[in-house]
Amino acid sequence: MNPPGFSLVLATAAPGLSGYDYAIIAVYVVFLLVVGLVFRGMSRNTSDYFRCGGAMPWWITGTSAWLSVFSAWAFVGAASDVYRSGLHVMLVFYASVPAMIGVTAYTCVRFRRLRVITWMEAVRERFGPATEQFYTWVRVPIELVKAGFTLMSISVFAAAVLHVGVNPVIVVLGVTITVVAFAGGAFAVLASDFVQLLLVMTITTLAVVLTLRDPAVGGLGGLVTQLEATHPAHLRLWEAFRPAVLAAFGVAFMSVKAVELNSLEFSTMYLMPKNEVHARRMPWIPLVGGLVGPVLWVIPPLAATLLYPDLGAVFPQLAKPSEGAFVAVALRVMPVGLIGLLMCAMFGATLTNMDAAVNKYVGVFVRSFYRPVLSPHASERTLLLVSKGCTLAFGAAIIALAVLINTHRRSDIFTLLNQFMVSLALPLTVPVFFGFFYRRTPGWSAWVTALACFGFSAWANFRFAHAVERADFVAGLPAWIQGELGGPQAVLSAAERSDVLLAVTVLGTLLVGTLVFFGSTFWYRRTGDGERARVEAMFLKLRTPLTPAPATGGAGSEAGVYRLLGLLCLVYGAFVLLLMAIPNGLVGRLCFLFVGGTIGGAGAVLYAISRRKSGAGPAPAVN
Repeated sequence: MNPPGFSLVLATAAPGLSGYDYAIIAVYVVFLLVVGLVFRGMSRNTSDYFRCGGAMPWWITGTSAWLSVFSAWAFVGAASDVYRSGLHVMLVFYASVPAMIGVTAYTCVRFRRLRVITWMEAVRERFGPATEQFYTWVRVPIELVKAGFTLMSISVFAAAVLHVGVNPVIVVLGVTITVVAFAGGAFAVLASDFVQLLLVMTITTLAVVLTLRDPAVGGLGGLVTQLEATHPAHLRLWEAFRPAVLAAFGVAFMSVKAVELNSLEFSTMYLMPKNEVHARRMPWIPLVGGLVGPVLWVIPPLAATLLYPDLGAVFPQLAKPSEGAFVAVALRVMPVGLIGLLMCAMFGATLTNMDAAVNKYVGVFVRSFYRPVLSPHASERTLLLVSKGCTLAFGAAIIALAVLINTHRRSDIFTLLNQFMVSLALPLTVPVFFGFFYRRTPGWSAWVTALACFGFSAWANFRFAHAVERADFVAGLPAWIQGELGGPQAVLSAAERSDVLLAVTVLGTLLVGTLVFFGSTFWYRRTGDGERARVEAMFLKLRTPLTPAPATGGAGSEAGVYRLLGLLCLVYGAFVLLLMAIPNGLVGRLCFLFVGGTIGGAGAVLYAISRRKSGAGPAPAVN
């Protein structure tokens, strides 16, 4: 029996949200703005503003590190892939696990020993100021465009679900991101990440439980049985994809994650924990989360394949209706108000990723361009003010780009920009991955390698992409590859062509990058003594454990972070508990009790710890 106000979504009707859902989303946006204001006084210099002074506990930095590697894509893009291709997306989700094992076992401590404020400063130490400027002027614009794409994508989806205009959603979400990053810096970014992780995981857990509880699904056993009967290839991938294509796709994605998560660029979050012990603990959160999260995220869209064979009838506003698979099931099984919290979780998964990126690349611009080029003698106070001004400017630029991209998203300009972004990401990461572990290359090896990789990646995305679309593509391949793909007459499916394109782009880019980067070793002997001394000094730091520095107190103390974060969790947890008053049945009220109790309970624990730490005095930091 459905409780009052609990409406099922019919497969032939466009789903809608209740007034409660809209109010919950509005309160959530206000809450995020408050988070930024609460932490506005904690940054006294750029080290505080960009990395929390390198004094954060492992659990809060680990939370942010996990959220930084996924976004609303887990609920939208990944759900679409599950709806269309079943468990194929698990290759993407679990590709990061081997990389995170490497981070946990080795790289995390090396990251912390860099002792820099931004990752670009580590690029300067390894490759010199010329490479630092190259990366700054290439990477920052790319990240602004990427953020514009991300903001536009989540806004288009949210607008379709909320039945509002796309541009107003872009502006509201963009302003929220900017205010949080501007007012609170890295402190606000980490705090909002922690609250939003609690929200994301509790809501996701409920979505899974309520989905399996639906009589039409029949529990996990019923879901598997029905999929075996109606969509067997969703569970047995080898029936829809050739094993060779799956293997190439899996190896390519694991290679991407291995390079990305162990490169200098990924060190940002690992510059924040207060010592090496915390740095070693930190990656366990994204590692465990990366193992557990995907199992939860795939269940609702798998159920959608049974409950909604035609999602186009449910979400006619979406260009790709399959992207609504997760939300369609949630609208069916969740009580009134809880879908609003789900939308908040989706917003949070994206906003935390974006405000961290804004903070990260403002730091790169200020510390690697403004300070060394425009104002070498600027004081920390001046740099902090410039950082806040740049945050506002970057936020405005991202909003403008998102609106512009939305205007042209159905034209060739959108496709061109998207391909351009794909072609640049990996090439720029390859040299700062190799250079973090291997020292005997000249400073120019990074930008030369990046340009070489870019050349191959551009060829793959603009030339090979057309070749793989031809019906006779397999016939033109070497005989041994034809044998793996089923012979010269084999025709690849659309999904297989996409996987082959990605595998060739990634593996070819890595091959070119490896040859060029390590080939530059022959010129290392010609480098000057100053350059060699700089590189040796960096690698000496990586071998030298962190040493304690004098204890410091003040607003940015650890106790203060615990207290403020505890209070924020208590406030938002109390708000969610108040939602138990919405006219739902027992199950619906218990759902809000679970979410609000989890967030509020975490807040109570943090606040109690803050009182104990306040009595014990400030803990020593590290250099």
